[in-house]
Amino acid sequence: MKLLGTLCFLALSISLYGQNNPARPKEGDEQFAAKLNKQLKLSNSEIQRDISGEVVLDFRVNEHGKIDSIDIVRDLGDKISLRLIDILKRSGDWEPAKKNGSPVASWVRFPYKVLSLRESASSSLLVKAEPIEGMSTFIEKFYKNFQYPPEALKAGLSGDYELNFIVKEDGKITGVKLKDDPGYGVLTSAQRALNRAGKWKPATQNGEAVKSSVVVPFKLNLKEFRTHI
Repeated sequence: MKLLGTLCFLALSISLYGQNNPARPKEGDEQFAAKLNKQLKLSNSEIQRDISGEVVLDFRVNEHGKIDSIDIVRDLGDKISLRLIDILKRSGDWEPAKKNGSPVASWVRFPYKVLSLRESASSSLLVKAEPIEGMSTFIEKFYKNFQYPPEALKAGLSGDYELNFIVKEDGKITGVKLKDDPGYGVLTSAQRALNRAGKWKPATQNGEAVKSSVVVPFKLNLKEFRTHI
């Protein structure tokens, strides 16, 4: 059995319409980006569907450093841009642009990129989620706790399957799904075995715990599991 940890990571860049002294986040670009990345969380469904691409917003920073108008230039759907707008509105004051030494209103072009799984893994230090007791122990416990469903036995069901689930920042498992679920109670039995196979360490991105998606392939073998009925 192998585990494939996946993660969507959010990256920020800011471009500004040509002022000599453009508007900037008060806490600095890197700190501002880190704050947005922490607050804008992808849903379990978005992570499992590997949502990626760029959201582009235009917003106006007035002479008092307040964001008072925001336009959506490009969106990814799933209301990601609306969630980003809500975070921006609550992000605090900016240093306004200056012209001839005096603060003036200005517009900021704000592209915010949601990285694909492959881009995320190559762009920053990613450590995948893993069982606390190690992979060998997890595999042993999973199969030990998996009970072959009687209805699957009667149907003569065998084959290769994949569990997909989310490991949250605190290591808890949620959103368990079975790809091409054949029915016959297989998902219920697999989920029960997963919950009894031990706790998980969450994935980390640049040293910080993050939500991630994990795929667990497993095999149903009629003869091997007959004794569990």
